[in-house]
This record gives sequence, C-alpha cells and structure tokens, in this order.
Amino acid sequence: MTEYSSGEVPERARRRTFTAAYKLAVLTEYEAAAPGRRGEVLRREGLYSSLIVEWRRARDGGALAELAATRGRPPADPIERDNARLRERNAALEADLGTARRVIEVQGKVSAGFEDLSKRAHDASTPATSGPSSPPRSST
Repeated sequence: MTEYSSGEVPERARRRTFTAAYKLAVLTEYEAAAPGRRGEVLRREGLYSSLIVEWRRARDGGALAELAATRGRPPADPIERDNARLRERNAALEADLGTARRVIEVQGKVSAGFEDLSKRAHDASTPATSGPSSPPRSST
C-alpha cells in the first residue's frame, strides 16, 4: 500500500529525483538479478523499466559519472573570499574618504566666506582716517 492509502492526497505532488549513486546501485542490482526477478526490483523501488533503459544509456554514455560530481558552484577559496571582503571594505572606505574630503572642502569655503564677511563688517564699523594722525597744534 502507498503512504496515502487513507485516500488523502498530498497538497502538491513532487517529482522524485534520483542521485547518480542510487541510479548506479539500482542498475547493478537490476542487471545482477535473474530475468524473472528483475520485476521485483522495479516494484520494490517503484520504478518503470523505461527508467532503467534511460539510466543505462546515461551510464554507457558516461553521463552518470558526470552526475556523481557535486553540483553548484565550487567552494570558494578562503583567501579569495577574504580578498573579496577586503576589496568591498576598501571600496566603502574610499567612498567615505571622498565624502569627508568634500565636507572639508565645503567647510573651508564656508569658513573663508565668514572671514571675508567678518572683515567687511569690521571695516564698515571703523571710521576711515585721512592721512597720518597727529596731535592738533596749539597756536601761541
């Protein structure tokens, strides 16, 4: 009986996937079985004979050996991973440095503007003198 013998159906059907090691093991067992016993292997594993045909072709073509290799990206070298992290940090620090330089430049311009404004205000508040100052002469 199946695991859904109570009449319940799973929420969503999932396609079965088989690893290369499993395929090779089933192929080995199927081919080692006597011709009258091969059906037992298929029934026990819940497989169809068409899968055996496909798996044989894949094995004979060398595809199952390729499938046995781990999938996905190869693991990153720790040194390369650290270098990438340091490059990202360096880029962030360079950006912060550029921002700081712009802020300092603006502050310098603002400071120079205030100095100029202060000088103009000071010059406007002091009376202008004409010539050198000397004490008044007395007439005797």
